[in-house]
Amino acid sequence: MLRFSLLALSLVATAAAAGDLPADVQAVVDEAAGLCDGTVELREGAVSQADLNGDGTDDWVVDTGAFSCPTTATLYCGSAGCGVTTLIDGQRGDLLLHDWGTVTEGGQTYLTAPNDQGETVRFLWTGRDWQLQ
Repeated sequence: MLRFSLLALSLVATAAAAGDLPADVQAVVDEAAGLCDGTVELREGAVSQADLNGDGTDDWVVDTGAFSCPTTATLYCGSAGCGVTTLIDGQRGDLLLHDWGTVTEGGQTYLTAPNDQGETVRFLWTGRDWQLQ
């Protein structure tokens, strides 16, 4: 299973580098990359897929914390976190996060992230935006 997961991550990263992503995902990558005056490097985790709303279908995540701009080290992240854009059923959601994950409990899937105190908080996708729970 781990081998498949690593292969899947590798294929997503390769697709991102080759521009073989869905148009709406590629637009988010291009928008973020356009902020850099140099050539942006997309590290592992820059573009990934995960089921964020519990419907059994993988959604897209663009995590600028895994973008590297050679001319500005802090372009994509600050004290509030890094830009994380989700694309779920054609809807875009934007958050500033230090890290993220998912958890499903009671049939509900949440995006999880640490807050400034190091506690894990949960966000629920409403179909239009993320709401802190």
